Amino acid sequence: MLFDTEFIIALTRRPGSASYMRARAFLQLHRPPGLYVSRVTFCEIATGFEVRTDAEAALAPFTALEIDAEVSWQASRIFRELQGKGLHIGDNDVWIAATALRFGLPLVSNNARHLGRVHGLDLRTY
Repeated sequence: MLFDTEFIIALTRRPGSASYMRARAFLQLHRPPGLYVSRVTFCEIATGFEVRTDAEAALAPFTALEIDAEVSWQASRIFRELQGKGLHIGDNDVWIAATALRFGLPLVSNNARHLGRVHGLDLRTY
């Protein structure tokens, strides 16, 4: 499973907080065999922490998937399809969705309002 930035942020919240509890419950219920993030999520998390070791700790359980040529093709298709419908979901969300599609992984996010617009994306909310 590929995890969106907001999911990783939820795991860094105070234990016992609602977002932390939802994220932990999702992991316990689904027990995914692989924990992945897009390189874009990696960058967003790194940007949100002042101390590098804190960001590294938050990302430690996850493997970052690189943006390769196929991710780029997927992203260009998503951009074109959404543009043709007069929609926009944010560039980073496009790249994250493209990564999920390229690697054939479900994307775990609560941003169904935007990511639900991406054709073919297996979106899982928590």
